[in-house]
Amino acid sequence: MINIYDNANEMATALQKTTQYTEWEDAFKAVQNDETSKVLFAQFQNIQMTVQQMMQSQEQPTADQEKEWDAVANQVQKNTLISELMSKEQALNSLLGELNDLVTKPISQAYANLKK
Repeated sequence: MINIYDNANEMATALQKTTQYTEWEDAFKAVQNDETSKVLFAQFQNIQMTVQQMMQSQEQPTADQEKEWDAVANQVQKNTLISELMSKEQALNSLLGELNDLVTKPISQAYANLKK
């Protein structure tokens, strides 16, 4: 019998050796090592969580919140370290999406066969 968790742990180890992961890791460390970028990135993450929570509870942001969020977003866009991190994160997420498609392919095929 196969222990699927062993395979998942092997995949996690292999993932850490990919270009997408190592470039993301380097970009993440660069943000963490720059105090201005680190603080700004934390603000940005907090805003993202707040927005998600508000969307889930169907709340609307206040005008002041929107102004604050726009100001932080503008700072984030101008910060080269954070922009680089976001670019590398997008590439990593793309790889993870492809891997997810591979892992779930048997399920997708089963549903596709139902439609035939």
